[in-house]
Amino acid sequence: MIRISCIAIAVGLSMAAGAAAQTPATVFDMKGTWKGHNEALVDGPATHHPPGVTARPAGKYRMREQDITYRFDGQEGRRFWGTMSSEQLAGVRMLGALSIDGKTIYMVSKEGHLDGQVIDGDTIEMCYRHATAESAVIGCNVMKRQK
Repeated sequence: MIRISCIAIAVGLSMAAGAAAQTPATVFDMKGTWKGHNEALVDGPATHHPPGVTARPAGKYRMREQDITYRFDGQEGRRFWGTMSSEQLAGVRMLGALSIDGKTIYMVSKEGHLDGQVIDGDTIEMCYRHATAESAVIGCNVMKRQK
């Protein structure tokens, strides 16, 4: 009976330690305003990169640059939310989550997916991508937290 109790306690402690290892001690704070300069490669009529705006040709594609702003108003644990704005469109819904190690960022907008990395307490790198039958965009930028 004592042996079974010891095994049950050991299993319980092992499970508790595993759960604690999966939750970061402190969660990276995404809240605030982040600004950066996006460098994108575009094919077709994309919302933030419509035909006719300033761009450089890249074969049959176009290279486009513009300033991007993220504003994250809320965060609970690893989940966060807010908006993104560019020269073309403001207030685009953004939903995000941080990986368990707190270093990788995943976000979605109404059009595509963003993946990123925490560089330091006030710097992140974000890369956006989407592909549809009408358009495709890939672009990365370094974002700085505004103070």
